[in-house]
Amino acid sequence: MKRKLALFVLVAMMASMLVIPQVLAATGDGLFYRPNVGDRFYFDFYLMYGGDVMIDEVIYMEITDPNPSIPDPLTNLTDLPFISPYFYYKNGTPCGLEILALAFMAYFEYPVGNWSLISELAPTDLPAILPFEPDDLTVVQDDVFWGIEFTGSEAEVEASVEVDYSKFDGVFANYRVLAHNTTTSELIAEYRANRFEYHGLSWGFSEGDKFYFHLVTTGEETIGNIEEDIYLEVAEESLAVIPYDLSAFSEIPYFGYTLNWMNDTPVSSPYLMYTLKAAVPIGNWTHIDTIAEELDMYDDFAIDDPDIYFWGYSWSMTMFDTKMDVHTDYLKIDGMVAHHTMTITNITSSEVMGSISIERFNLEPYTDRTDPTVTTPDDVTFVEGTTGHNITWTLNDENPTTYQVLVNGTAEASGSWTDGTDIVLDLDDFEAGVYNCTIVAYDIAGNMVIDTVMVTVTASGGGITNFLMDNLLYIAIGVGAIVIIGAVVCIRRRK
Repeated sequence: MKRKLALFVLVAMMASMLVIPQVLAATGDGLFYRPNVGDRFYFDFYLMYGGDVMIDEVIYMEITDPNPSIPDPLTNLTDLPFISPYFYYKNGTPCGLEILALAFMAYFEYPVGNWSLISELAPTDLPAILPFEPDDLTVVQDDVFWGIEFTGSEAEVEASVEVDYSKFDGVFANYRVLAHNTTTSELIAEYRANRFEYHGLSWGFSEGDKFYFHLVTTGEETIGNIEEDIYLEVAEESLAVIPYDLSAFSEIPYFGYTLNWMNDTPVSSPYLMYTLKAAVPIGNWTHIDTIAEELDMYDDFAIDDPDIYFWGYSWSMTMFDTKMDVHTDYLKIDGMVAHHTMTITNITSSEVMGSISIERFNLEPYTDRTDPTVTTPDDVTFVEGTTGHNITWTLNDENPTTYQVLVNGTAEASGSWTDGTDIVLDLDDFEAGVYNCTIVAYDIAGNMVIDTVMVTVTASGGGITNFLMDNLLYIAIGVGAIVIIGAVVCIRRRK
């Protein structure tokens, strides 16, 4: 029986296709090239010259030299090797000389891992290798992109150039050149290439991130009896570029990671090998559903029912008199495995020979289906110009996240909140009128609560003054009637 089980586990390991990629070696500056041979990057390619659109097509760039040598240390950007990839139209036809329109950028790709160094070197180094001497060169960046902007002029033509690169993979993402006639301000030419993905998928975590799990195994003679906490750490430089035309679950790249006990010593057994993938990219779960259909090669394969926070599947495999049942799901927020179970059963005797259960820490907030609660203050009425008026809502929930206050449908305030937080809306500056004041609060799982308070602000003056102003016509009529009656009485008395 043990021999059969060992053979079964070996076949299951092969079936899982678990391949951990080699971690790329970074330089002393932390620089490395991420793309691999054959990686493709797709762009909307547009060329306009003299008012005529010459090209408006989809092209792709294919990496041919994935890991050229990087000077160590890097002291001048011009020492970086120029990577010359192949460009093709969507149908696979090679691009021709029209690709020279991209020559206004210094490089198609930069090494990643140290954008601070590249930012420091760019303003002084890049002008030497640009197609014209720039009048200025500015580095622009945010959490996703790093880029440069510059202008240059010659004769009666001025060109402005903008180039953005993905900080994740180093490949250019957005490119635009505008050329104007400086005398007439006429737009002479526009060249642009904007990168896109067919699927919209991306990794939901970063290199170095840690994920914690509770591990339970059973089976004295097979897997062993263990109940311990472990953590997974994503290896540095291990996240591969997701194919931009990803069309099969097996094409989702594997990434490097270590599995450790809580005392930081390595876990020797590959408990996650039956997950098929330890993590999947996020951003388009409909596409993940579609490409997962290839997994029906496994027995009883089924995708879990739709859930707002989890995506997963079940499958089984049978060999001789032994059956393995597996269920794995992933947290949609980051794509990392959330729950995983594997059970090995003897079909003949129905004996459970071994099992693995892995559950990620802190999943309770995402399985919560209870709405937050909020106090319901009374409606408010006060006179314009008086002070000390407000609405105070008290919010309660075990897993709070954000709130928003709307006044007549317009956002007045928003932010995060904690259990027991008081949200106060000051009303003293409200002018005369009627206001719908509504709070909407959410918890991590997306549950929500709403409360509305109606606020009526009357015009300043108040009391008898307001009464007189509101009833001026009737008072005038009444006074007029009294005057007329008095006059009649006086006339009658005189007679």
